[in-house]
This record gives sequence, C-alpha cells and structure tokens, in this order.
Amino acid sequence: MVLRAALLSLSLLSLASALVVNQQPLAAPTSHVARERYDGQQVYRLNFTSVDASLREEVRRAIDLLDLDVWRSTHSSIDVRASPSSIASLERFLPGSTDMHVWISDLQSLVDAATPPLHQPPLVDDDDVGILGFPMDSLDTPFHDAYHSLEELYAFADQMAVRFDGDGIKVESFSVGQSFEGREIRGWKASMDSQVFGRGQDEDQDEDPEEEQLVREFVIQSGQHAREWVGPATALYFIHSLLLSAEQDPTGPEAVLLKSFTFTIVPTINPDGYAYSHEKSRMWRKNRQEVGSRSCAGIDLNSNWGYKWRAPRSTTPCSDSYPGDHAFEAVETRAMADYLANGSTGTTTERKVRAFIDLHSYGQLFMFPYAHSCADIPADAEMLMEAGLGVIKSIRTVHGETYQSGQACDLTFRAPGDAIDFTYGVTDIRWSYSAELRDTGTYGFLLPPSLIRPAAEETTAGLMYLARFIYNAEIAG
Repeated sequence: MVLRAALLSLSLLSLASALVVNQQPLAAPTSHVARERYDGQQVYRLNFTSVDASLREEVRRAIDLLDLDVWRSTHSSIDVRASPSSIASLERFLPGSTDMHVWISDLQSLVDAATPPLHQPPLVDDDDVGILGFPMDSLDTPFHDAYHSLEELYAFADQMAVRFDGDGIKVESFSVGQSFEGREIRGWKASMDSQVFGRGQDEDQDEDPEEEQLVREFVIQSGQHAREWVGPATALYFIHSLLLSAEQDPTGPEAVLLKSFTFTIVPTINPDGYAYSHEKSRMWRKNRQEVGSRSCAGIDLNSNWGYKWRAPRSTTPCSDSYPGDHAFEAVETRAMADYLANGSTGTTTERKVRAFIDLHSYGQLFMFPYAHSCADIPADAEMLMEAGLGVIKSIRTVHGETYQSGQACDLTFRAPGDAIDFTYGVTDIRWSYSAELRDTGTYGFLLPPSLIRPAAEETTAGLMYLARFIYNAEIAG
C-alpha cells in the first residue's frame, strides 16, 4: 500500500501541471473580462460503495493532486467536475470496483440556463414598487424567481428595511466587516416590539423585566461558497416571508417569534467570490484573497474557521478546497467569527446568539456538529437531532422533498475548520446547523431559477419549525 501511494503521488505530480482544471489566476477587474465557459466539461459521480476506506483515500488524494473540482463528497460517493482528458488521467488510479459515470453531460448548457445576463438594466429605486419594479407587499414578487447580482441582493434587502421598519417592527442593516477586495459584508436584523403590538398568546405574561434585556439572536448565514447562489436567494426569501407574516397578523406565530428573537441574515459573507461567480467564473467557490501563489487566488471559507483547523496535506493554493495557511487567514471568516463571538450590542442590552444556520447547496441535508470528526460528539446531540428531524419533516410537508438530518461527519466528507464546529465548539451557540439545500445532483450548483422559490419555501418552513422548537425549549418552557 505504501508503494502504491508513492507511485500514485509521483505519477500525479507529473500530470498535475498540465491537467489542472481550476487554476484561476488573479484577474483584472471583473467588469472588463468575459465570462469563463465550460464547453466539454462534465460532472462525474464516483460510487465507492464497494471500495474500502484506504482506497477511497487514495482516490481523494488523486483528485486533490489533479486539482479537480469536487462538487459533493460523501463517504460513499464523490461528484467531480472535469474535462474528459482530466477524468481519463484519474481513471488510471481508480480501483476496479469504483463505479464512475457521467452525471451531468453538458455543463455549459446548465450554466447558460441558470445564469442571468452579464449586463442587467440599471436598478430602479421606487418606494411604491420596490427594486427593479418588484412589489414588496407580497411574496409573489418575481424577485424570488431569479438569481441576482450582489448589488441587487443588497438593494432588495435595503428596500425591505425601508418598507417594514416602523410601527413596532424594526429592520436595520449593519456591516459585519469588509472583504479582501474591500466590499462590505452586509447583514440585516429584524425584530418586533411586543409593547406596541401586544404579546402573543403563547408568551409569558409575567416575564422578568430584567430578562427582557437579553436579545436572543437567530443568525442565518449563506454564501460562503460563491457558486451556491440558492443560499443567498433563500435567506432573503426567509426574512421577507417572516416580515410579511408578522405584519399581517401581529399576534400570530411568526409575530411571536419575531418578538422573541432578533432574526439576522447575512446573505453572503463572501461578496468578492459571489461577484466573481456572476461576472467571470460561474464555478468559482472560494473568496478572492491573495494567497501564497501569485498565480492563484482564494481560500475555502468553510475550511478556515478556528476550531480543529489543520494544515492541508495535499491541497495547493490553486485548489478549490484550499483551507488557507492558518485558521482565520480569510478576512471574511475572521469578521464573521468576531461578530458571532461579540455579545455586546453597544447598549446595556446583552446579546446572545442562540441559533446559527449556515446555508449551502447541494445535497438536501440538515446537519449539526461536528463536521471534522465523529469521534467528537456534541453534548447537545440528542436535542440537536430531535430538532433536526422536525425540521426535515416540516420541509417535506411543503413540496414532498426528502432531506436527511444527522451529524455532519456522518452525512458528508467534510474538512476541519467548518463554520458550525466553530460556532458550537467555541462561541457556544447551542443550535448550530449546516443546511445543504436542493438538489441531490441533477443540477448541482446550477439549480434552475424555476426551483429557487420551491427551495426557499421549504427551507423557510424548516427554519420556522426550528425557531419554534428553540422558543418552546428556552423561552416558553
């Protein structure tokens, strides 16, 4: 086995420089370059059901050394994007029992179908009709049926703040920090004043006044991986749905939750990568930070958080999964971690983040810590599992989609440095989850616009269930 691994490394190193798919150089300003094309590239699924663990590791090492683009990785299969020449090189090192077949045969056609035009009409900012002429008074707005640029995401969220802030509902924007390229990492907070609208019937009428000074925060983060566009779209849909429901029924269940929690969304903590994926490279995953190699850029944000982080064994700075040279090297993860760990609100009120949900795609999973190893079991595993099972049941009632829930290390093949490991293991956010939204691989990261709304609807139902679960466990009880 040692000899086989040594031969594998030597062979792959001789091929890697010629066969790298994803060595993306630091680019000129994205507004002046054409979008990358993916003609001839396909997505392959490798099934490891009949392959032992040591041989699986050899295959993963081969994929790393060839810098192939891994779309999804579990203990039993890997989805990988590659050109036919690159996959032919990989096949030389696959065990004979590995089942590999084409999963997506024409990548460029999916890119064309799911990517908006590069040059959109200018934004329209009108208080009556909203951004781009889309109304804000209904979830039927076409905004939720398309993917949007970073500027449009931010503009829509700002318009929601204008539309809903006041008369007892508070919506405010804030800055988490700045990205490597100097963009603002923006978030929006929503809450409701129980004194103006009256208390919900499930709320404790004899609540201690001092307890009312505790702000319980429910944080939804998305966009760590730039190409996972359905995450930011879902985060905006969720907060829009919550605000509309609370406004329409000030004593209803959504209003009770909005009076009990501050709901915070950060649509993308990776604005540089998100912009780059829209304007230059649809399959871009990382941030755009300069790293050790001047010819490559970017750190995989979801492998850079400071809990059980370790240096990579085989990935290079050009790899899509490059975790950085040290924990929190990425300025975006550092900024978000500082926000989550800071309990001060700038007033006498104490702020406590009670829930953290990290939205990703794809795989249809709802997972709790830990991701880095199943030998590390969270103290709250039983409660986290109970809540997770309720979430996926609520999701299924909307459109019939089946999700799985469980510990992240069981359901995916994840690297150390995961966001939910940090939030649970360091900042003590008890209800920490990572969600992989639609689908299971038919479209992968290129979910058609027609499926954005269904994905957002079912995710909203699941997250509302989770908020009610936490409310009953920690407030009403």
